[in-house]
Amino acid sequence: MRTAPEKTAEKNKTLQPFIVKEAIIGLALDRADEPLLEYLRFLNGPIPVKSFSFLHVIPNTRARLPLIVAPGMEISREDEEEAIEAIREKVANILPGKVAAKAGYYLEDGSPLEKLLALAGEKKADLLIVGKKADSVAHGIFSKNLIRQSKADVLVVPEKSAATLNRILVPVDFSENSVRALKAALAIKKQAGSDVKVYAINIYQRPNLMAYKLNMSPERFEKNIQENHEKGFRKFMEEELPGYVHEVTPILVWNDMPDVAHHIMDHANEVGANMIVMGCKGHSKLELMLLGSTTESLLNINASIPVIVVK
Repeated sequence: MRTAPEKTAEKNKTLQPFIVKEAIIGLALDRADEPLLEYLRFLNGPIPVKSFSFLHVIPNTRARLPLIVAPGMEISREDEEEAIEAIREKVANILPGKVAAKAGYYLEDGSPLEKLLALAGEKKADLLIVGKKADSVAHGIFSKNLIRQSKADVLVVPEKSAATLNRILVPVDFSENSVRALKAALAIKKQAGSDVKVYAINIYQRPNLMAYKLNMSPERFEKNIQENHEKGFRKFMEEELPGYVHEVTPILVWNDMPDVAHHIMDHANEVGANMIVMGCKGHSKLELMLLGSTTESLLNINASIPVIVVK
């Protein structure tokens, strides 16, 4: 009979399909909606979504959180049906007919963040999807607040995102969060097709050479550090995902500066990544409120690559 730790270890190595039962999409009724919907039309192949719900929130004067609607836009109560019809039409113009016809459409007023989270809780959503305008600080702040407070996975689609998928980048720090992100990326790869490549990037700091009295050159010392990280990454994969060691390409980068997010974006662009999958804490109330500085910085500087944050 297997012990509890053995059962847990076996379970942790299992790769489950990345299927969404309920996705809630926040629509702003502005220019960010079209690229978001275009991307959803494409993504519904690699990531099957069983049910869609579209939400537009009309902010009121009591809302203190960033808005996801066009500045100055006002809709009276009498215009609610017209607004819902506008949402239906926008969705129907881009998404397949069956998807648009079966989707749910919701119009609320108040705080966009609160209403989106409330609908997510009500429908037990497992994925929240929002767009991000390239020139909007408010959109970026909203995305970060959503990731902080959502219990579900979150997909942020920048305005300049391309509707394609052949390179997935996963930042890893060898934590359980990294394992969840790698599992999600590998599951998406399996569903999208063999042409998709998964890259795992680890940014590490070098030990201070002056602290070591070793009989070797700085070049040899750096090579040893790199080789040790390569062995460490392989051991990590063999322990956590033994059946997928050869399906993940490691990118190991030393960095003596704290600006990790820019390194991630530089290498994402270098390998041609069109999706980034990140792991994030999301179980206790405290963890929900703590968003890693790397994730937050990445959302700030990323204007073209969709990011999935898995909880």
